[in-house]
Amino acid sequence: MQHKEQKLSSDKKESTVIEKWEYFLISMLGVVFCGFAVALFSLSKNTSSDLLLSKRTLKKTLEYSSRYKDSGLGGAYKPDAVTAPVTYFDYYIKSGESIHSIARRFGMDEVTLVNINNISCASVVRAGLKLQIPNQDGILVNVKDKDELEEIAQKYNFEKEELCKINNLSNDNTESMKLFIPGVKFDSLTRSILLGEYFRRPAYGRFTSMYGYRKDPWTGTNNFHSGVDIANRNGGNIYSAAAGTVIYCGWSWVYGNMIRIKHPGGYITLYGHLDKIQVKDGAWVNSGAIIGRMGNTGRSTGTHLHYEVQQGGKTVNPLRVTIF
Repeated sequence: MQHKEQKLSSDKKESTVIEKWEYFLISMLGVVFCGFAVALFSLSKNTSSDLLLSKRTLKKTLEYSSRYKDSGLGGAYKPDAVTAPVTYFDYYIKSGESIHSIARRFGMDEVTLVNINNISCASVVRAGLKLQIPNQDGILVNVKDKDELEEIAQKYNFEKEELCKINNLSNDNTESMKLFIPGVKFDSLTRSILLGEYFRRPAYGRFTSMYGYRKDPWTGTNNFHSGVDIANRNGGNIYSAAAGTVIYCGWSWVYGNMIRIKHPGGYITLYGHLDKIQVKDGAWVNSGAIIGRMGNTGRSTGTHLHYEVQQGGKTVNPLRVTIF
């Protein structure tokens, strides 16, 4: 009898232990199931958000492709997603720094720094100059009123509300201001021109006359000088500032022996007062190719090169588009 009671007591203990393990296992399965359900819900939510972003990106891409034709100069593409509000901090250029090195340091696009800070000659910046550096790449454009804001938003494929948010503006406060457009990228030619890297040095020497008004060395009157003068020894090499086609080489009573080269983007470079011409009309020349020798021909007061850059029939300051 006593043996039976001990056996029953042992069976009850074993049953209780089994029940506890069953409860524990069921609880663990419940926790795992809940965790799986939460993860599945989160994944479906993120997938939904990604899908919405992808649809928005595709919509913007299709709208841009149908509205704009990038012909090269001035072409740009727009960002895919709404960017955070723009902020700026001040930075002072140190000795030996350039726009390129500063852009690399802060992970910025050089064109952003040039545009934001209205730098006219990116290849020459002085130490101590204060730059405003934004927290993202983009450009500044002038806005006169609400109507122009609508046009700019449409041009750069943004909603007006997006641009207002990025620039910390209310829809009513858009009178005469500079608007930051995030993520705008230029084509390679426009980038090179903005960075002053499209043309290379046409000759070595010292500058003796700059672009702009000056006293004419022949008449003494104040006249406009359409290029820059670079002086060096007679017979020094003259290089093509960029690849292009020679459209004229010959004599001019003003420039003496001269060469004109046509480049992509409607640009023409002129090289005057040469001692010797070493190319022919219609020839294609590569950037940096030797095209002549420095001289003192034509209306000149000493051995030098007159270097001129034209675009669309008008002269531009060579220092803005050339690295010396």
